Amino acid sequence: MIGQLIKKQFLLFMRNRHELLVLLGMPLLLITILGLALGNIMKSDAPSIHAKIALVERGNEQADLQKFVHGLENQDIPPEQKQMMADAAKQMLPVTALKNSISGSKELKPYITLVTAKPSELEKIRKDTSYTAIIEIPRQFTYSVLQNAFFGQTQQPALFFYTNEKKEISSKIVEEIVTLFQEHYSTFSALGKSGLLNGSFRMPAVHVESKVETVTKREPINAITYYMVGMSVMFVLYIASNIGSYAFCEKQLHVFNRILLANVSKWSYMIGIFISSVLLAFFQLVFLYGITSLIYHIRWPHVTAFFAVTLALCFAVGGLSVLLTSLNYRLNSEHMSNFFATIVVTLFSLLGGSFFPSNQLSGWIHTLGNLTPNGSGMTAYLKILQGYDLPDVAGSILYLCLFGTAMAIAAVFIFPKKGELS
Repeated sequence: MIGQLIKKQFLLFMRNRHELLVLLGMPLLLITILGLALGNIMKSDAPSIHAKIALVERGNEQADLQKFVHGLENQDIPPEQKQMMADAAKQMLPVTALKNSISGSKELKPYITLVTAKPSELEKIRKDTSYTAIIEIPRQFTYSVLQNAFFGQTQQPALFFYTNEKKEISSKIVEEIVTLFQEHYSTFSALGKSGLLNGSFRMPAVHVESKVETVTKREPINAITYYMVGMSVMFVLYIASNIGSYAFCEKQLHVFNRILLANVSKWSYMIGIFISSVLLAFFQLVFLYGITSLIYHIRWPHVTAFFAVTLALCFAVGGLSVLLTSLNYRLNSEHMSNFFATIVVTLFSLLGGSFFPSNQLSGWIHTLGNLTPNGSGMTAYLKILQGYDLPDVAGSILYLCLFGTAMAIAAVFIFPKKGELS
């Protein structure tokens, strides 16, 4: 008899073309629209970061170099050592090295623009929000650096570094470059004080790798793939609300009473609703993932893990279906199904990340989203697409099964007892 009840639910869905269009056509349309519209935002092959740096030099580096070389003549050291120090100084000019570190790197060229400005333009540049950072080189900076490197002067040379607080990411990158440059010079100052620098010395450039990788070094998720999962796990929840509404209509039309008169228990009826919900949700998900995978060439690395997560998510949807059916029967109204379809599904979708990654808001919202069936399923699906295997998503599978079981148990206690049906 349960088989006949399942067949009845399938026929109801097949004959309702409007519902089929919403459950199958709408998610496909949204996947395409959102995936193409937001593709550039979620694209992770190259970061959309650009830093504009102003370099303001108050002194003259070549004049500082000449001053240092002339000063060597007054030092009581052998002529050969003076020549070696002069040659080494020409190779480690700090301002030139800093410019090469910023604008001379092939990796950084697409992301950084270096603008050389006059000291008189400093105040104007500081008010210009298009600049990410300003590096101000004081007078006789090069001379102080060379003196400190070769003769160990106590006064440390310093340059001024200003950042734009509104451009936190790009200014942090510039700060890292300057820090690396400073570390290089600290090392060579120590070598100079030890007398280990000679004419063969070459100032190494600061190299910054521009390759972008995910933290876990897994395959990044593009927009189409993300919204394929997001829309699918959202629209599968509508199966529960539709099943609950159909069940209440059967009560209103006295179909449920006729089923009871045919000596079919109410628990057989509820089991039929549960199984049909699981099967309908399974067919919906397989259809959506199958079509989108073929159209957009998306590959599922681990098919076993995919089907395990899909069945667990469908199990959770089945639990929601019988719970909504029990609530509708208890309240003698389909308002709970309508409330679930309009409010709860939307809230679950926002928390679960169907529209945008919930972890971009805060950690606790992301944790709360993973407690929703769609959020937990979405996390597991995205892990599989990134190359994770079945043991890595076992926690999500277990949670979805427990969630569906809890909903089914709650439905048993909520369903009206004999004599309470009106």
